[in-house]
Amino acid sequence: MTITFRVEDSHDIDMPPPVPIEPWQMGALREVLAENGERIGTDLIVPEYGNIDAPVFAWEARTAMLAVAAIARCFDYEPGALAIIEEAQFRCRRLRISRPASNGDILLSLSTNPDSAPELNVSNSNAFAILDLLGIDRESCGLIPLEQLQDRLRDPAVPGRIAAEPGLARYLPTLTQMAAVTSPSPKLRLVWA
Repeated sequence: MTITFRVEDSHDIDMPPPVPIEPWQMGALREVLAENGERIGTDLIVPEYGNIDAPVFAWEARTAMLAVAAIARCFDYEPGALAIIEEAQFRCRRLRISRPASNGDILLSLSTNPDSAPELNVSNSNAFAILDLLGIDRESCGLIPLEQLQDRLRDPAVPGRIAAEPGLARYLPTLTQMAAVTSPSPKLRLVWA
């Protein structure tokens, strides 16, 4: 079993609704992401669950560093898709592509994850050790405001906890990157599940 730590933006006022898309549009987006990801040396496709051939799946697209027009072209500049793409650019968030039901439509929506935020997927035992490091109760899922993560990482006791548990040092750079994520939204938080 694993637990994933990620940064989430909980500010969802007036977000555009998800729009159904065609499989060819999803394919066109994946081609644009793969081509640009290779060019800039960054993986722009972030799997969430399942795969595109499965009846139920979800993945996210990192698009903040791409031109709106390049992404919108994949959807024939459809107004609903364009509204989501522009909102993702404005809020520095990822796009989310999913088929939540086996007989349902493929949906394009705005992700809650900031575009540049790393994720940390670790075993349950390592996740609990990270929570101990941060002085947070051992729960398999939870959330804290990002400011609290920043404060916990500045705590002078953290180096001592890392010395007591040397294997945790490898997670510190990713946790530090998470704490440094910025967004136009003031409601960033660290979530884990």
